[in-house]
Amino acid sequence: MYRTEASQDSFQVVEILLPIALQWRLVEERRALARSREEERRVSALERLRTDRDATRAAVGPAPHSPQGPEGQLAFIKQFERGVAHRDRRRRHPVLKADEVLRVLAKTATVRNRDEYKRELELMEKVKFSGALREVANPARHPDQWARAVADLRASHPHFVTVTDFVVEHVALSLSSKGPIWIPPIHMWGPPGIGKSHYANDLALALGAPLRRQSMENAQTTSLLLGTERHWSTACPGAVFDEIVLGRFANPVFLIDELDKAPTNSTYDPLKPLHSLLEPLTASTIRDAALDITFDASLAIYIAASNDPTKIPESLRSRFSEFEIPVPRGEQALQIAQVVATRTVEKLLVPDFLPPEPRLAYRLAHLTPRAIRKAIQRAVARAIVNDRRYLKPSDLPVDVLDDDEAKIVLH
Repeated sequence: MYRTEASQDSFQVVEILLPIALQWRLVEERRALARSREEERRVSALERLRTDRDATRAAVGPAPHSPQGPEGQLAFIKQFERGVAHRDRRRRHPVLKADEVLRVLAKTATVRNRDEYKRELELMEKVKFSGALREVANPARHPDQWARAVADLRASHPHFVTVTDFVVEHVALSLSSKGPIWIPPIHMWGPPGIGKSHYANDLALALGAPLRRQSMENAQTTSLLLGTERHWSTACPGAVFDEIVLGRFANPVFLIDELDKAPTNSTYDPLKPLHSLLEPLTASTIRDAALDITFDASLAIYIAASNDPTKIPESLRSRFSEFEIPVPRGEQALQIAQVVATRTVEKLLVPDFLPPEPRLAYRLAHLTPRAIRKAIQRAVARAIVNDRRYLKPSDLPVDVLDDDEAKIVLH
């Protein structure tokens, strides 16, 4: 029996007696009708998505070409990895594999979000253009130039001599090796203002490698180094991808400044990526979140700077070669004062301005290099106001001098 009831406003109850076979037939027909309607809704939704995607393609351009078929993919691989097999390993290093690029290209072609698609399209075009190989900065190829650079480092930063010696040893090692130069991660710690960041910059110049400074003081997530996950509207690649994949060199210098000031209560630990980046084995297959692409960052040079190493996780410190940088004293302090004062005047680019006399610069030798630079800048400004192109003792800021030197300036 198959029963139907009228609404509550009706006083009739109708009972229809049907054969069992007919009852099941009606049930199946209702189910078929429901499936048909669901399919229509699904097809309609797909059509809307295709329309939106086509509009996006029309607005931002075609998707990056992803070769189809074995022959097309083989041709792309040969072109992208051209020169990899016969390269000089000490001069050029592959940071990307063609099959990984093909995977990301195919994935990019399916992106429906307009902003995300446009962002990935632009990045992948740059990746395709750059190819697999990057240069390897190695000063050992120019021994005379490297020797002068090392001498300048020793003269300008005598209190960093242990770090300079460490780097020189590893550069020398590359001369007897058939592989590219590799310098283990360095951690320099000491009081603020003694020139850690300035030394890192001069060291990068000596190595012939670009330097990227990343301060950890205000870092809140892991995205700083390895990118933002692609589903975020503000997604962008990290500093490592930017410098290596989109850059010129396979071994840029990363200055990880204020390492001890990284937030410890952050939901996403900003120091976490360093555990993988500082190990050559894991760094050779590092992943940037913005494109979900894997690349080789094993040759990157990391120089970390901090004031208090006890605030840095031991698991991270164990990956560095650590150096305590002392406050310069005696002859070192005098030497640094003269070098810093002379270079500060040079960098101000004031035409015909004479370098400071040693006796004047030495009066600042009790200060940190940072304080010396600030004092010389103020002194040069005073000299210019007084229509001079040289420094006098009276130009020095009295507030940065010790008591005896302040009396000399005032008189």
